Amino acid sequence: MFERRAARAALLAKDTEAAREPLQFAAALSRAQVLCVDRLQPVNLSGELKNDIDKIVTLISPVLEVIASRSDEARKRVADSAETARTRLLVYWNENSDDYVSRALLQPYVAALRDRKINADRVHSRGHCPFCGGAAWISARKSTSEADSGFRYLGCSLCGLEWNFNRIACPACGEEDPHKLPIFQNDTHRGVRIETCDTCRRYMKSIDMTLDGRLIPPVDDLVSLSMDLWAIDEGFIRIEPGMAGI
Repeated sequence: MFERRAARAALLAKDTEAAREPLQFAAALSRAQVLCVDRLQPVNLSGELKNDIDKIVTLISPVLEVIASRSDEARKRVADSAETARTRLLVYWNENSDDYVSRALLQPYVAALRDRKINADRVHSRGHCPFCGGAAWISARKSTSEADSGFRYLGCSLCGLEWNFNRIACPACGEEDPHKLPIFQNDTHRGVRIETCDTCRRYMKSIDMTLDGRLIPPVDDLVSLSMDLWAIDEGFIRIEPGMAGI
């Protein structure tokens, strides 16, 4: 998964001047996560972070180094003591806190759990990943023989799982009234939609894979960051930030 993301981000960075910097960052981040997954291969994991934390905390450091090259917050965390580093990760894990750095650090760990079919010891709320409880950071429309417009799949920001979700529902609050779920598009990014909710004022990006099956939604999402900036200006908050932290 991380290798595919890195390759796609590097490819898009060559041809997408407006989003080149976030795409280059995504490529570097994904390559660091590939290294972390390799480091985790010989490690026995339980799926309970409180038991696994001491085994993994030093192995996932390459991710922090990449983020620190572009983030003052991450740069400060490089100097964290082992105890502080563990605490930050456990707080994110147990409380689903808004912590982009911890999320990126734990992605290789949770991806390894999914690959080994080891259950993640987390709360699984509606609209969150059925495997690890992670929040959805992207939506994708995929072709199906039964519906011309395709099924809607949510992508987990933690383990990378994709799962089918009600097309007319807000993953954040569960609102199902279509009149309260407006969708916005523009001519610049024709395959991308901003799916908003007037009830909770949250939104999600949606990528139309019926137009091009080669797309990797978490990566191709970065090409249309201008649409995120528009949604934020309109008073919406993304349910879960994408790879660039927006």
